[in-house]
Amino acid sequence: MSQELLEANLIGVFTVLDTDGDGHITVTDFTAKADQLCAAYSLEAQSAHHTAMQRAYAAWWEQIRQGADSDGDGRVSQAEFVAAIRSGTAADPGYLRTVDGVCHAVFDSSDSDGDGRISREEFERIYGAVNMQADVTRVAFDHLDTDGDGVISREEFVAGARALLTSADLSQPGTWMVGETSVR
Repeated sequence: MSQELLEANLIGVFTVLDTDGDGHITVTDFTAKADQLCAAYSLEAQSAHHTAMQRAYAAWWEQIRQGADSDGDGRVSQAEFVAAIRSGTAADPGYLRTVDGVCHAVFDSSDSDGDGRISREEFERIYGAVNMQADVTRVAFDHLDTDGDGVISREEFVAGARALLTSADLSQPGTWMVGETSVR
């Protein structure tokens, strides 16, 4: 069952990344996802946060393309994505640094009051920007807030994202980031 959980979560991540819903992810999807987040935070095009978000998503696409585009067509299917991540791409230190970079860009942009923590309201803005439902947002926040202080620290956010992409352990808070799956 635990490997089923990981696969369900990877499919959830893929679905979020597949911005146009065509069954493949491409550089265009990653640019669109970064644009969605930048728009949600009203980031000006030349601002440091906007630039960081765009660069982080571009780097993430390149890591995924290199590790998952097995047929070299410039796009990654759900099957290619899941197979690459399950075969170890997500455990690669370079890939993890890239994911961490995306997490930091999202965290920094969403921390609107600059207190170094993401409140429930700020978290709802992140999930709203990527079209996640309110019930998924609530479940994810509650699990990521591992110390129960009502906010998510940078460490909780990054650890959650890493677990989402690598863990088949239901007790890992990040495995709840895309909500309930049929294997829970």
